[in-house]
Amino acid sequence: MSDLSSTSTPLLSVQSLSFSLHQRPLVSNVSWAMSQGECVSVVGPNGAGKTTLIRVLCGLYRGYQGTVKLLGKEIKGESPEDLARVVSLVPQRMEFLPGFTVSEFLELSGPKRGPSVASLVGDLGDRLLPELSGGELQRVIIAGAVAQGAKLLLLDEPSANLDPRGRSQVEEVLKVCRDEMGLSYILVTHDISLALRCCSRMLVMLNGESYWEGSTSEGTVVSHLEKAYGCGFVRLEHESMSSSIVVPT
Repeated sequence: MSDLSSTSTPLLSVQSLSFSLHQRPLVSNVSWAMSQGECVSVVGPNGAGKTTLIRVLCGLYRGYQGTVKLLGKEIKGESPEDLARVVSLVPQRMEFLPGFTVSEFLELSGPKRGPSVASLVGDLGDRLLPELSGGELQRVIIAGAVAQGAKLLLLDEPSANLDPRGRSQVEEVLKVCRDEMGLSYILVTHDISLALRCCSRMLVMLNGESYWEGSTSEGTVVSHLEKAYGCGFVRLEHESMSSSIVVPT
């Protein structure tokens, strides 16, 4: 069994990654890397290859070209069990909700980081999964991935179809994972403001390729987003907000 639990860096290294499904290219020649403790957002229009990218990174798609290394280990030859110790995919939704309580779900997910995981779900422990609101359920799903003990979370549009309160709950959990637990995550999202607030770096994808990659604090972020999405964006700031927001115009 390979040891994917070492502390070597970088956490993730992607070189010349390409992937096709049914002879259709979905990701083409993507290269980038991230360190442990870093949080990166992946944005871009529909069909840009964002979800395909994270499915490759967690081992769901294995027939790729190029290299994908987690903690220095090429993932193509690793077992699902070994990969699960390092990387965990957080889906946009759970297709089936068993009648477990939140506490039972977290216990089944894994015993790692017990007290920290409990803090992510607050007072939801005795609630049944099917009774939760969208935002509450997404908090629990993220907490389950943390309980698994993974060093890297892959979040596929965790705030999609949520109301403002639900999106706020997701943002709060992501900030706790980043600031208090020191976890790394890759956040795939169409919520540009969420991407800027919760991540220090951004990867913009277009037509399966890496269109731009850089710091979310760079002043050129808006212009790169405009070119990728083909529409206008504006950055807004207000004294009541700890960070600016970026919205389409």
